[in-house]
Amino acid sequence: VKHSDKKFEEFQPHLLQQHSHRSHLTYPTFASAVDEFFSLVEGQKRTARAVAAENAAKDRLEKIKRDQMQRMEALEREQEKLKENAQLIEMNADNV
Repeated sequence: VKHSDKKFEEFQPHLLQQHSHRSHLTYPTFASAVDEFFSLVEGQKRTARAVAAENAAKDRLEKIKRDQMQRMEALEREQEKLKENAQLIEMNADNV
């Protein structure tokens, strides 16, 4: 797509003085400018939504990984505690 690497912000029928220092594109007709503007802006919105969805999925995945790691560490601590308790019981089996 032509000009898909650019970010379109607005379109106007004439280049205004306050915008003359900014980069701009010129079209043969106002209608062609409007058509390209809206088609490219819609594409930019779709791309932004896709990136946002991908980032949200990555964030959820990281959160799940952290949660699983914390659960695993908690289970390992619990396992060690139970091993220590079992050893104490075995050492004092005669007294129990």
